[in-house]
Amino acid sequence: SGGWLDSAALKEFLMMRATMYAAIAVLLYEWSAYNFVFLGRILPAVGKELMVLPFLLLFNVSWGLAMWSFIRCHTSDAGAVSQRWYDFVARVGEGLPVAPARLEWQPGKATMCKRCELPRPERAHHCHVCGICILRMDHHCPWINNCVGFNNHKFFLLLVAYCLLTSLLGLATACPELLYCMVALSKLSRGEDWEASHLRLSDVLVFIIFGFLALLFAGLLAPMAVTHFELAAYNVTTIEGHYESSNMPNPFDQGTTKDNFAQVFGLYGWDWFIPVKPARPLSDGICFLRSGDLGDPLIDSHAEGDLESTEDSLWRLRYQVRHVPSERSTERAPRTPSLSSWWYGSRDPLEDDA
Repeated sequence: SGGWLDSAALKEFLMMRATMYAAIAVLLYEWSAYNFVFLGRILPAVGKELMVLPFLLLFNVSWGLAMWSFIRCHTSDAGAVSQRWYDFVARVGEGLPVAPARLEWQPGKATMCKRCELPRPERAHHCHVCGICILRMDHHCPWINNCVGFNNHKFFLLLVAYCLLTSLLGLATACPELLYCMVALSKLSRGEDWEASHLRLSDVLVFIIFGFLALLFAGLLAPMAVTHFELAAYNVTTIEGHYESSNMPNPFDQGTTKDNFAQVFGLYGWDWFIPVKPARPLSDGICFLRSGDLGDPLIDSHAEGDLESTEDSLWRLRYQVRHVPSERSTERAPRTPSLSSWWYGSRDPLEDDA
């Protein structure tokens, strides 16, 4: 009985990761075939030794960035709703307005997850595979065996871009030799002599498989790249792109492609192009800048990276937390001036309902 359960668990484990393992196998095959067969044997055999070094650098830098992005995508927490948010929810209690979740824009609203039965921030959604709510969830990706959300959306976009670039570089640099090898192999299959006597048949077969996989990968990744980068250019996730009801224009559209990309990649800088966390993020995953937020203290606090010190005030402002007076006492101790008191003047908005 125990052995059968162990076998079933192992089968489920392998099935869940089969797609990811296939992607890793293709990446490793592409790398080994290009470096050891194409650069190591075929190019020298056809008298193109001078091209080995530049091709080596181009392909391997791109491949290395793709593999780095893949590892970051798979191993990163996609953006599980943090304990800080749930502590905030408990702290404000009934003062937090909670709306039912709908397939429409709900900016500045905490919504109730039907499965977790807990309030979650704007743009968060429940992943049925992972079984948790993910901040600014985009989708669950079987290729990386992980969700794509607030914490690893940047890594996912870089993964798609660098895998596509690697495939195109491999095809572009190896195209003449691929055509030559395919013609020689087709002649051999028709019973003619093997005219590429300076090449081993096994190398040619490995090389042609490399070309087929690179072409297949490029064909799959090109439309994926167009789709996901277009969504990011409008600051829309895959889930938001399928909303059934267009109850309002996209409230998170910043107006320009660069500013919308900055919501995923952070303020523009060198870190846009490598799979590391944004050096200057514009959100904490709980509050997201909206179209009318120019001049709002949310922008200044996010741009300065001062997210933790103003966290409570920012969240109270964004989610319109009401003050619920204490039943034990109508008097309240004076509070330390906060960002909310500065924004609204000398009066604290939480005193409005006192």
